[in-house]
Order: sequence, then structure tokens, then C-alpha cells
Amino acid sequence: MRIQVVLLVALAAVASADEEGGILDSIRNGFNRAGAAFSSLYATYETAPYTVERTVKTDDGESIIYEERNYPGQKWVCTTEIDDEEEEQSKDAFMRLFGYITGDNEGGITIPMTTPVSMVREPLTAEELANQESQSDEDTQEQESEEVHSKYTMCFYINQANQENAPPPTNPEVYIENRPTMTVIASQTGGYMDDEDWVAMADKLKQDATAQGETGVDYSSFYRAGYDSPMKFWNRRNEIWYVKQA
Repeated sequence: MRIQVVLLVALAAVASADEEGGILDSIRNGFNRAGAAFSSLYATYETAPYTVERTVKTDDGESIIYEERNYPGQKWVCTTEIDDEEEEQSKDAFMRLFGYITGDNEGGITIPMTTPVSMVREPLTAEELANQESQSDEDTQEQESEEVHSKYTMCFYINQANQENAPPPTNPEVYIENRPTMTVIASQTGGYMDDEDWVAMADKLKQDATAQGETGVDYSSFYRAGYDSPMKFWNRRNEIWYVKQA
């Protein structure tokens, strides 16, 4: 089963590889992606660094409800979608970022996969809403467009070896984010997650933190953080983060 998945990824990678440099570059980029996909089945990933400032446990002290963590400022590579259908667009977003670490960058270097893959949904700003309405006015000349009210941003942490000199992306839809130092409250669970599971997990963390008298937490949006390949079946790690104001 795993070999079949890798072969499919390899074929898709070759088919979607950038042909600007000719067929040899297309083949090279395709095999880079296939090799990265294969190694991801067994790799141990570098994880974004953080320190645990406080742990909140159940009354019996046996289970962790959530942690308060501090993440130092680091570079992440990101892509943003203006869309209300997160699950539909997340695969495209992931492949753009995967393309970056497998050669779609200035220099064409391969960067190791890291964890977590973070995703945050936020409401559109007034400027973004105005831009969307302007675009919708143009689109309605041909067909009706649905109004979108939110955006989501998916990011990969850039490994320490490339933090100082992260190569610029060649895909205009991908960018380097200098994420500032942030404090979060984080809860964790296992298994496979869909959109409803993530929302339920975020609601539970909000309820737990409120019950604990947690203050200074921004509940207007939350980060989803995934640590595992879809091919990992056991001991999966999924987290929700709410940012806590300094």
C-alpha cells in the first residue's frame, strides 16, 4: 500500500514539475519530490522549537488538559487561500509548500520536511474584502460568484540550517513569514482529523481554558498543527493553539 502511494506521488510530481528549465529539470524536480515523499514515510522530523511555561492537568494529575508554550521568533514558509472551504483547498496549499522544500526556490535546493504544518483561519480585512468585491464585480459579467469572508494560511516551519538564509520561493503564491515570538495555549490529541474534529477540539480547549480562568487569550482564531504524514497510522499528534497576548 505504501509503495503504491509513493508511486502515485512520484508520477504526480513528475507531471507537475516545472518545465521552464527543460525536460531534464522536470525529471530532476519530479524525482526530488518523489524521494522526499518516500523518505517522509520513515523520517524523524525537526520540530519548531518551543518551551513549556506551564502545564494544566486534570484534578487527579494524570492527564494534561493543555500547556502554555512560548515559541521564539522563527521563519516559516507559507501560502494563503482566500476561501471559506478549507478542506477543499488545503491539498493545493500543501503541494505549493511541498514544492518549495523540494526545489521551487531560488537555487533549487531541497529543504528537509519539518513539523508541524500549521494552519490558521482568519476573517478577511476590510481591504481584502474590498479587493474581493472588486474581483467579484468583474467575474459577474460571466458568472455569479459567491462572496468569501475568510482566508486561511498554511505554513511549514523552516529548519534551523536554513533559518538565516531561507531561499526565496519561485512560486508567487508562496512567501517567507517572519513569525514573531508568541505565547500559546496548546492542547493535543491523536487520530485522524477532519474539519469538524478540529472545530470541536478548538471549542473544547476554549471551554477548558475559560473554566481554568485563563486570561489574555485571543479566541477569535486558532492554529491547527499537524505533525504526521497521512501514512502514519498510530501515535498521531494533532494540536490546537490559541495565541495568548503578552
